[in-house]
Amino acid sequence: MNIVRAVETDLPAIRRLIQTARYRYADYGIEDLPSLASKAECRLGMDADGPWGFISVQVEARPPTLPAFASPRAYLRALALRTGHAPRQFVAPLLAAVEDELRRRAEPPQIITYSGDPWMEEALLAAGYATADKVQFFELDRLRQRSRSLPKPAGPACLRPARAPDLEALARLDAAAFPPLWHFSRQDLLELLMRSRLQVAWREDEAIGYAALIANSGSEAQLARLAVRPDAQGRGVGRQLLADAIHYAAHAGYRAIVLNTQTDNARSQRLYRAFGFLPIADPIAVLVHKLG
Repeated sequence: MNIVRAVETDLPAIRRLIQTARYRYADYGIEDLPSLASKAECRLGMDADGPWGFISVQVEARPPTLPAFASPRAYLRALALRTGHAPRQFVAPLLAAVEDELRRRAEPPQIITYSGDPWMEEALLAAGYATADKVQFFELDRLRQRSRSLPKPAGPACLRPARAPDLEALARLDAAAFPPLWHFSRQDLLELLMRSRLQVAWREDEAIGYAALIANSGSEAQLARLAVRPDAQGRGVGRQLLADAIHYAAHAGYRAIVLNTQTDNARSQRLYRAFGFLPIADPIAVLVHKLG
């Protein structure tokens, strides 16, 4: 089975494969493919008819806030198979080609992916991945109508938009609020700052929480993050940030807000349900393969 490293000249063939693939997973924008091909570990399965498979795994630069005991993180960004190539047979060799390279690193990473497709979940589990967590999606619709009866965004903190100098403090806050699998690095937060409405909750000169609201479409917003520092939890900061996000989204004309949280995070789910959020779709598995 011929599997080769993908290079820049393969981009037209990769695009055609992804567009026509029978099985396809893509965690990136199409405009990001050239950057992905140059920065990630990308492999092509080849035969006489051209590419039959493509995989891309991107290793994250280790955040300073990642605990010493935690493995570096890498993310499965793309996976595609041509018609006639069964996932259980052909995903494993693509994964192996990338994993062999990653194991040579001084700190082999753990590969993380969010699987919403049965074909992909089945193939990854068969290749040695394990379910590390599950994520449930929630939605709050009819925002304008609901916002009239929802609590105003009052609470114990002072809310203001995030600025670039706040990102180091927010990264530390995020690392304290979430386990290593989930926490955002400074780079993740910089991207949120550029793409979202990022509100920070302050207590005097300390950042104790934040919320990020992103436009999914003209009618739907996504609460991409809601984090409260552990020593400030239980005091209404999360409710204040959530109410602020809902009122803003309603005023901005969005019809609905969607969000996700871990299925075992009962505290977060109670908060969201209290504001009227309801679960949508089935939970999505978070699959992890530790190479170290």
